[in-house]
Amino acid sequence: MNITENLIQVNGGYRMYYRKKDANMPCIVMMHGIPTNSFLWMTVMPHLMNQATIIAPDLIGYGKSDRGPASDLTLPKQAGYIVQLLNSIGIKKAHFIGHDLGGGIAQILAVNYPQVVESIMVIDGVCLSNWPLPGVVALRYPVSPEFEPSPLFIERMIRGGVLNQQSLTLEMVRAFVEPFATPNGPAELQQASFALEHHQTEELVPSLMQLNIPVTILYGQYDRYLVPYWGLRLQEIIPNSVFRVLPNCSHFSMIDNPQLVAEEILMHLARVRQNRSLTAGHSQTTHFIF
Repeated sequence: MNITENLIQVNGGYRMYYRKKDANMPCIVMMHGIPTNSFLWMTVMPHLMNQATIIAPDLIGYGKSDRGPASDLTLPKQAGYIVQLLNSIGIKKAHFIGHDLGGGIAQILAVNYPQVVESIMVIDGVCLSNWPLPGVVALRYPVSPEFEPSPLFIERMIRGGVLNQQSLTLEMVRAFVEPFATPNGPAELQQASFALEHHQTEELVPSLMQLNIPVTILYGQYDRYLVPYWGLRLQEIIPNSVFRVLPNCSHFSMIDNPQLVAEEILMHLARVRQNRSLTAGHSQTTHFIF
């Protein structure tokens, strides 16, 4: 599987790192949450084979991308960086798949940048008022060593969101921990936590009720961080959206069962194609009648 690694500059002078796997269209953009990075999707990509071009960025403030103050790390700002990334590499429209914070970014993209959005998938994502998580808030003003922003905190958070612990390899843990295992890492992780505010998604609700694109919502059956209830609530708000519970998965469902997540992505893309065909057929019929 040929995956390239690239850096591109976005607003604010930040360098954004991203992984890219070229294949036939369509294009999928996979977005992670806190405290992970684009490595989160590495076990899903092989199951998609050559079904799509895949772009997986490290959000600004995470992974191998540049760091910044909290004011530049909000979800609306991250959505803007993603659009700049796509513009820079010549991609006009894409399907957006977001996990955790990435799920909130996908919703913002659908509402604020509809011109670049073919469809969205929210996987164990932030929405409405269900975030930031208490553990993430505790990073801001830690009152005990348990909540100190550290590599150990990150590892505990990852392990707490995985049901099938044997699926979580040392390579994965290292990929998520190492970007913050620097002298400035704790302060950088704190800045990322300060950027998170549930109003960033709550304010989307009136616009989400007007969406007219394919939307699939997936939550792990045993997600202890963002319970499946929130996926159901989001599905009730977004017209014609699909909600599924992923069996025997927790918050990091793409670690628990990457093949299942990949199958759901392919089913989502098939649904998009079917909707297009129905729309085209209706358009042709209407043209014939009139």
